[in-house]
Amino acid sequence: MPLRIDLHAHTTCSDGADSPTALVEHALAAGLDVLGLSDHDTLAGWQEAADAVSGSGMTVIPAIELSAQVIDRGAGTPPRSVHLLGYLPNPDNAALRQETDKIRSHRDHRLQLMVEKLQTDFDLSWEEVAKTIPPGATAGRPHIAQILIDKGYFPDTSAAFAGPLRADGPYHVPHYAPLLTHAITVLRDAGAVPILAHPYTGARSGAIDHTLSEEDIMTGYDALVDHGLAGLEIDHRENTEAGKALLQSVAQRHDLIVTGSSDYHGTKKPNQLGENTTSEEHLERILAHGTGTKPLS
Repeated sequence: MPLRIDLHAHTTCSDGADSPTALVEHALAAGLDVLGLSDHDTLAGWQEAADAVSGSGMTVIPAIELSAQVIDRGAGTPPRSVHLLGYLPNPDNAALRQETDKIRSHRDHRLQLMVEKLQTDFDLSWEEVAKTIPPGATAGRPHIAQILIDKGYFPDTSAAFAGPLRADGPYHVPHYAPLLTHAITVLRDAGAVPILAHPYTGARSGAIDHTLSEEDIMTGYDALVDHGLAGLEIDHRENTEAGKALLQSVAQRHDLIVTGSSDYHGTKKPNQLGENTTSEEHLERILAHGTGTKPLS
């Protein structure tokens, strides 16, 4: 029987609902054999996950989902937010630590500014939001969403993100993130395998402007691969079917690693562990190329 491999999940160390221990327990209950722990801009959950998974028979792949951005010079458009998964990075790499510290510092300040904007139309305070952020966790919009949900403004995180917390909304405040090319370099230098997270989510262009011609889109991905991009997360609920087909063409053109993942956040999102999975062949490629650290089991 093939292994069940889900390489994208979050904990309370960033914007997930489960502690690393609870995530491991839920992954075991879901019948997973391999789980990717990929919190936003932090490695803080690794040790707790290592303790929780020890002797369980399951393997945890230590990872990170690094915030990045793409700026189209001269296009007159705002920067596009991109998430870059990095598998098996060295946790002691100085450049990676420097980037994650800077990103998290800017995230905290950005969230406070968003709360100030939201206070015009919603009853909430920074103190309330801050209480939902565990010590050392990466702050994000889901922490604001939780207060809005608790106060009855929205039924769930998805509704809050479709409303006032949307990235193009009047309350949004951007945060610092490295350019995508630099983020790829940082992860590579840390011994990690860089894979674009959910790269083709409909109207929201990410690493490449998907309003371009197919030829120009392919050229854009060519440049990222030349820079060191190792793979694409294709089987993900937010990628469109047309987008998946195009991404498969990119992957075949460059023999890229292809992953499928849930992007699990516990009760914060409807995504369920194991709803999309990665093949053993592509997991083996990640393990062969990731030199920064070892899997946890």
